[in-house]
Amino acid sequence: MSRRIIVPFGPQHPVLPEPIHLDLVLQDERVVEAIPSIGYIHRGLETLVAKREYPEYVYIAERTCGICSFIHGMTYCQAVEQVMNLEVPERALYLRTIWSEYSRMHSHLLWLGLFADAIGFENLFMASWRLRESVLDVLEETTGGRVIQGSCKVGGVRRDIP
Repeated sequence: MSRRIIVPFGPQHPVLPEPIHLDLVLQDERVVEAIPSIGYIHRGLETLVAKREYPEYVYIAERTCGICSFIHGMTYCQAVEQVMNLEVPERALYLRTIWSEYSRMHSHLLWLGLFADAIGFENLFMASWRLRESVLDVLEETTGGRVIQGSCKVGGVRRDIP
C-alpha cells in the first residue's frame, strides 16, 4: 500500500477575487483529494474587524483594494447608515457621488492602460495613464490622498471642498 501525505497548497495569488488554500492529499505522486479551506483570506481582515468598533472599519474597508478604495469605504458607510436608519446630509451625498465617479474613472483608465500595454498599443497606454494622472491629482487635491482617500465616514464625509 502506498503512503498518503498532505501537502498545503496556497494561498494562491492575493489579487484573485477569493484567494484559495487547498490541502492536497497525495498518494505516491498522484493527487487523490483536494480539501479547500473555505473563506481563507490571506490578510486576516475578518480578525482585524472583530477587534474594531464599526466606525473604524471604514479605514480597513478602504484598504481592501488600492484601485477602488473609495468605493469600498463608501459602500460600507452606506450599509451602516441604512441599518441604523441614519440620514446623511445632501452635500455629503453630492461629494460622495463626485468622488465615486472620479474613482470609477481612475479604475477604468488604469485597466484601459494595462490592456493597451498588454496588446502593444503604447499610444493608448500613455494617453490613458496621462488622463488617469489628472484624475488622481483632483482626488488628491480634494480628499488628501491619491490611493487611499479616507474621506468617507458613517453619517457623512470627513472634509468639504469649495
